[in-house]
Amino acid sequence: MEKPYKFLAKDFYEMLEKQDYKCPLTGRELTPETTTAEHIVQLQAGGTHRKENIYLIHRDVARVKRFMSENDVINLAFDILKTKGKAYGFTAKKILQD
Repeated sequence: MEKPYKFLAKDFYEMLEKQDYKCPLTGRELTPETTTAEHIVQLQAGGTHRKENIYLIHRDVARVKRFMSENDVINLAFDILKTKGKAYGFTAKKILQD
């Protein structure tokens, strides 16, 4: 039987360095104070609690990512920009891929 994975402080700091102190979703700088570890594929969506399924993200996006896939987060951000972006000086355009 496989031993349950425990996310340790050494894992946290190794991931911070590997990610170059950047959030893979927002590009924001990560510091120990602004960083949250989340599952890449949520447990309820079939993800596993293993080191390979964990990454570090900015705390401002962590609440959303905890319950949504990356694809769903991106689509949500796009919808927000389409709806409210103009008021804040942003526009959004989807690029269709072949």
